[in-house]
Amino acid sequence: AVLCRLLRQLAESLVMHKLARQKHILDRLSETGQLSISELVDALQVSADTIRRDLSELENQGVLQKSHGGAIALNVAAMTRQGRNALLPGTKQRLGQQVAARIPSGSTLFLDAGSTLLAVATQLKGPMTVITASLDIAQHFSDREDVELILLGGKWDHQQRLFAGSATLSLLSRYRADIAILGACAIHAELGLSAGKEADAEVKRAMLDASHAHWIVAAHLKVNRCEPYLVSGLSNIQQLFLDRPWPELGDPGALQVTVCAN
Repeated sequence: AVLCRLLRQLAESLVMHKLARQKHILDRLSETGQLSISELVDALQVSADTIRRDLSELENQGVLQKSHGGAIALNVAAMTRQGRNALLPGTKQRLGQQVAARIPSGSTLFLDAGSTLLAVATQLKGPMTVITASLDIAQHFSDREDVELILLGGKWDHQQRLFAGSATLSLLSRYRADIAILGACAIHAELGLSAGKEADAEVKRAMLDASHAHWIVAAHLKVNRCEPYLVSGLSNIQQLFLDRPWPELGDPGALQVTVCAN
């Protein structure tokens, strides 16, 4: 029994060491955009074979792309919604828990599309009214008696798994919400929140215009980035939920920033 316990403790310590090592790889990759195996061997003091195994596991999780002799960061903006859904599931769950915990019971919400907002949706407790253009979020709430669901139809975007266009905007204009909770295609300290598709940006802007409070939820892969279509400046946002500190933001002013760390 003692030997089994010691072996189990050893296995658990090795797993934790691997997780810490892989977190270091992702942290460095988000800063530099690319890394070589030799750099990682020197930094982590492990063998090249160990680094190759770590990179293979992380590539299978969809959080990096292996290259000859190392790894490169993914172009998140160019990925499909399905590809982005596979990124950072634990991070999104933590963000979802923190956001949901701040929402008063009985609120009416605009919920943006995307896997991070789906993580928020899975943590919500009713009674609540949810207005969304996301089919995935609507399906999640379809059997919930404690949530009044309003699905904004329109032109279906199969890549982004959301409705958008003039019909969606027309429907949205009929509603008002206590809080608009948006995901971030890209967020920049000076250039604000932006989106990669014009139709998506239009829906996001309309949600902000028709709500009292404006919240943004974003993983670190989205910060210090810019996309072509402006959604909002940060001065129009009251709450920002992140998984890591954002030093480039500087003085947030009236913006309240919540960091949902590990």
